[in-house]
Amino acid sequence: MSEYEEAPPASGSRITGCIVQVLTHCLALLVGAVGGIAGANLYEVIAHPELAQRPEGDLSRADLLAKLEQTEKAYEDLLAETARVGEEQKAELAVASEKVTGLQGDISKKQEEIRILEEKSKKSANRSAALKKELEAKKLELEGLQGQLTVALEEKAKLEQDLVVSREETAVARQETDVARNQTVDAKWVGFKSDVLLVVCEKGNKNKLARCRDEVGAALTSSRASRFKHCLASGQAEPRMVRVDDKKEPVNLPPYSEWVSQESSFTESKFYFVFCDPSLPEAGEGEELTDDPL
Repeated sequence: MSEYEEAPPASGSRITGCIVQVLTHCLALLVGAVGGIAGANLYEVIAHPELAQRPEGDLSRADLLAKLEQTEKAYEDLLAETARVGEEQKAELAVASEKVTGLQGDISKKQEEIRILEEKSKKSANRSAALKKELEAKKLELEGLQGQLTVALEEKAKLEQDLVVSREETAVARQETDVARNQTVDAKWVGFKSDVLLVVCEKGNKNKLARCRDEVGAALTSSRASRFKHCLASGQAEPRMVRVDDKKEPVNLPPYSEWVSQESSFTESKFYFVFCDPSLPEAGEGEELTDDPL
């Protein structure tokens, strides 16, 4: 047998937002390029697969995939950065919350000390200067603690707001990463279909080639598109088509494989697809933004 195979931190919240905008613009341009292949030009690619070997606009298919993968990687890096910043902010918020709790406890203790001293002062007939001095010192200490608490509460409130913004940015980065990843996978599926047609329908007159493309194109169903995309999304090997050269020996298909089409003379017992384990989860599947209390 021979095989055919397809060849920034918390203070940078605004910076992260700008990066998202720039990358979104770049992705929009690339999506338009993919749309040109997957949309209006798809019929032409299927009917005349040799067009897939020519540049689409200024980008060849290989260049388009390279740029899509580059954009996808940029979004993945952005997602990782926003997640890292979010974790740092959560840690800072935890420290700030602990500081507020500590100051509130110190204030309660100081208020109790003052209350006790005031009771002593009321019961003391002489009201000694030492007791009065101690009471004044405690009240000054209380004012200092209350001032520290005001500042600590302001810092905590700012960190809470920063964390909200960070979570929003992480959500946007995750969504854009998914879009970029899906566009890359869509482009690879379109290329895979074109290459399948090129390999299977390689010889014959105009009518024979047209019939071949129709029959093989009908075998490239949406369910197979889903299987193809699942393999990529779950980090498994990219699906491939295998040509059966030795037709004398019975073929035992490997796991997760199936014939391209046994209803077409162009592919019957001649070509099969090798997919992947459909039970493996896709990247990011089950991931959710945690909405734990601030």
